[in-house]
Amino acid sequence: MNERVQPDAVSGSLAPDNPQEEFSSRSLLIGGALFLALLTGLYFVVQSIGIDELQTTIATAGIWAPLIFVGIKALTFTFAPLSAGPIQFASGILFGVIPGTLYSLLGELLGGTANVIIARVFGRPIVRRFIGSAAMSRVDGFYERHLNDWKSLLAARVLLFSVYDFISYAVGFSQIRLSVYIVVSFAGGLFPTLLFVLVGSEASQNQNVLLVFYLIAAIAFVVLVLLRKPIARMIKQYARQVQK
Repeated sequence: MNERVQPDAVSGSLAPDNPQEEFSSRSLLIGGALFLALLTGLYFVVQSIGIDELQTTIATAGIWAPLIFVGIKALTFTFAPLSAGPIQFASGILFGVIPGTLYSLLGELLGGTANVIIARVFGRPIVRRFIGSAAMSRVDGFYERHLNDWKSLLAARVLLFSVYDFISYAVGFSQIRLSVYIVVSFAGGLFPTLLFVLVGSEASQNQNVLLVFYLIAAIAFVVLVLLRKPIARMIKQYARQVQK
């Protein structure tokens, strides 16, 4: 199985050791370009097919549509090569913003819970097969240094939501209880998931909104490039506080 190398912290890495590398211009550019590419692709798909036809197709499928969606979302959490970005952005269009958010969050909870159980029952050999050796070393380092209690888990859920699938494996190696993981994952993931679903829903239907995100991404890129060193120091300082 091909190894999945973790992205830098701007795109959501698990506590890299070199903050300057973490906030490199290249990683920022790649992460921002991928984000905009997903939104742009989704916009053209919706415009070419039509939102009414998409929603009619989903309604015709009945209960199977949300079940399949939740199942796919869960699988993207467990198997590293799969990406949840496109379907999470599309969930608001297919089901509505609130149902889409709940379905996305449920899929993440099911997939993340499976990750915790897999790590605890089968151990590192199986996890390594799912995510690769490079990602496995990051998982080990993250739980050893940062996963102390529910507070550190909540911080990871909110700040590192893009790699929470890997963090879920790390929880499996920690002393955090499964019930705590489920509660924190739901509470901490509600806003980030709602935000992504809302962004996908609005940008895919309105060209002006999409252009606004292009402008925001450009400004954010410039700001993060200029301030990457101070931000890196803040991240390191926060990590030390969590360890204490």
